[in-house]
Amino acid sequence: MIEVRLAGAEPYRPDTIADGGSAFGLTVRAASVRGLQKRYSGGPRQDDLCLRAHQPTSTLVAAVADGVSGAPRSDLAAALVVRHAAAAAVRQLDRGTADLDWKDVFDQAGWALVEEHRRDAGDPRAGVEDASGSLATTLLVAAVAAGDEEEVRVQLAAVGDSPALMLSGGAFERLLGESEGVDGLLGGGVRALPAAARTVHERVCMLTPSDVLLLCTDGLALPLDDGRGDVGRALARELSHPPDIIDFARLLDFSRSTYDDDRSLVAIWCGR
Repeated sequence: MIEVRLAGAEPYRPDTIADGGSAFGLTVRAASVRGLQKRYSGGPRQDDLCLRAHQPTSTLVAAVADGVSGAPRSDLAAALVVRHAAAAAVRQLDRGTADLDWKDVFDQAGWALVEEHRRDAGDPRAGVEDASGSLATTLLVAAVAAGDEEEVRVQLAAVGDSPALMLSGGAFERLLGESEGVDGLLGGGVRALPAAARTVHERVCMLTPSDVLLLCTDGLALPLDDGRGDVGRALARELSHPPDIIDFARLLDFSRSTYDDDRSLVAIWCGR
């Protein structure tokens, strides 16, 4: 065990967040945990997440982000985009939009980073490339619409390598999210906001009572791999039903050699 150092970043970033609850017949658990390397160095957690429940349409909106480590303010970038993306999706739902305009959602989330960079740098003319140097993050968003049918419609959109997975029958299926190392990007990096706001990948799928929808960052996706190892077996077992909120966060707080990145996970069950 290492002695955990408090993160010295501004604004304040807690080591761990744990959240969850139920809405519209859906059960959700969410957690974000600082990785071992950050705990040792005192660095801030660069992952973040956000949950929003839209009562008029019985839709749960969930967002997960992974700040790019090379950007010095990526922890703030992740916190900003999950909140702005969830708010933009909710505004569309307020207008009666059933099929979300994801490009608009990601544009608004990316522009929030530009505005923050302008404020911090004192440069009202700073653009996307300027902001990308200090604020860069992946983003994954899901809108889960709980209707009267047993199956639940899920709209997914992502920029970068934070994946959406379906856990069904003990097996993990990757639904969305780029593989690590995107062709054509310097150093095999990932696409990130705000620069890649127009490269949104989208998917629509159905969630049944026997499935669990998982939204995560690569800090969990990499040790999970194809789901057939120790991490996959443990998650499949423990997520067969919604665990206690604190126990859910503990699932992410495992130690495994070479895997010391921040980890975030949102899990959604229906009909439980």
